Amino acid sequence: MNLSIKKAQKKEIEQLKHILNELRKKNKILLAYLYGSSATKNIHARSDIDLALYINVPENESFDIIEQIVMSIDRDVEILRLDDEDESPFIIQQALKGVALVEPDTETLYKLFDRVLHETETIRFRRKIKDESKGE
Repeated sequence: MNLSIKKAQKKEIEQLKHILNELRKKNKILLAYLYGSSATKNIHARSDIDLALYINVPENESFDIIEQIVMSIDRDVEILRLDDEDESPFIIQQALKGVALVEPDTETLYKLFDRVLHETETIRFRRKIKDESKGE
């Protein structure tokens, strides 16, 4: 990895951590994880930054929070909403294996893990039943 890219990314992540920690202090976000290539340090010049966030404000305020985060650095930022029950539980599981950028709200984290685990097991069970019914 190019040293200047690594240095720039580190600075951008520090900027993000600062903003995210301010939002966490106000309980506007409860979870924030860096995942994807930024978390694995497998980045290149065109890499974006993948953030998984649990936003704890009414939906009309969440857009301002996302805009504040996205506009804080020059690199593209992709946001995965952990508070959105329509997000894929498999993607959420991967994101939660990333790097925590703020002190997580443990109650929210446990509830999210429970929901995601239940959803993934339900999907796997349905697939298994479907596959078994095709074999008959």
